[in-house]
Amino acid sequence: MSAKPMAARAVPDLIVEPSAFYPPLSGIGYYTRELLKAYNRLPDHFPIKLLSYRFFLKSWRTPEEEYFASQAQSLGGSLAVRSRLVPSLVYNQLRRYALRPPIPLDLFKPEKPSIYFFPNYVGEPLIRSKYVPVIFDFGFLRYPRTLEGKDHLYLKRYVPRTLKRASNVVVISDCIKRELHKAYEFPPEKITVVYPAVDHASFRPDIPFEARASALAKYGLDSGYIFSLSTLEPRKNFPRLIEAYSLLPDSVKIERPLVVAGGQGWKNQDIFATIRRLGLESRIKFLGYISETDRAPLMREAALFVLPSLYEGFGMPVLEAMACGTPVVTSARGALPEVGGKAVVYADPLDVESICRGIRSVLENPGLSKRLSTAGVSRAAAFQWSTSGRVLADVFKKAANSQG
Repeated sequence: MSAKPMAARAVPDLIVEPSAFYPPLSGIGYYTRELLKAYNRLPDHFPIKLLSYRFFLKSWRTPEEEYFASQAQSLGGSLAVRSRLVPSLVYNQLRRYALRPPIPLDLFKPEKPSIYFFPNYVGEPLIRSKYVPVIFDFGFLRYPRTLEGKDHLYLKRYVPRTLKRASNVVVISDCIKRELHKAYEFPPEKITVVYPAVDHASFRPDIPFEARASALAKYGLDSGYIFSLSTLEPRKNFPRLIEAYSLLPDSVKIERPLVVAGGQGWKNQDIFATIRRLGLESRIKFLGYISETDRAPLMREAALFVLPSLYEGFGMPVLEAMACGTPVVTSARGALPEVGGKAVVYADPLDVESICRGIRSVLENPGLSKRLSTAGVSRAAAFQWSTSGRVLADVFKKAANSQG
């Protein structure tokens, strides 16, 4: 009597939690979107479904759901709608107090197996499904006062709970892998580094003149400024950058204004107080949140990119500047040395004079500037979304094949 053939295992859906996609996109949003695009290009990827919630007593499609549907389509996927058994007002009030409803998303048995991907630290409660979260950094443990509102309490409360049932955890650098193991004694074999990358078709030294000229005209800039790009929040260390800029010779400040791009963020009053105290209102220009199409041209037209962060889980703007051939001054904190290698100048982020020396070393030494430009392009070429997509695919396959 011949044995019956084994039934083929059903291909699971990959259900992606949507918070990273709320506009305007932050670094987490860029990372998640580009990583999933690369993953979707693989021939054997799991079908992507972007999660959308419908709250109790609301059964119609909201504008938010329409937005997530368009985002899902851009990823080559579709929308997965899940009901929250609480009213939206109750949910929002809970979130204000760093709480979340304990009701599992997969309370009812799904039609097919699913793997949930939580690309913003915290996983939702689940009882049947496997999931993979992404941890970007441990600022909520190391610099809790730099976070907005009760975000540090939310993360301190729910990251450990997320880790308890995670099939695997994605981190964005070896630095964060070590910190995760140390902070929570999480098994290193269940942690996978999936590096951020850049779109090398956009971020490159030979950006067309028309694109660069258009970006300069749009923001009223001349080529050769000192550039920084990040959300305006305490961990980015902008007050010390401004103080370091004030120490430059007046002739340099006149020739090279400090241009800062990025969203308004939070707890940024010290930035503007420092500018007023030093009388630099006319030499520092804030562009606000800039469009994706402007990022690379503005990087390329800068004489120097500076990001003296107190702590970074990776540092995508540093990598973007390097890919454009723009010299970089940054701090040797967190994962930044893992990104910059020997292709950037490092400064002590707590020492204003050290930051100033780093800036001057590049501006006053054309040979160093040229060497950093060449080395940065070469270093950035090692970070490719296609590689990261393949690594992520292995994580999901492990999760699908894991027991429990």
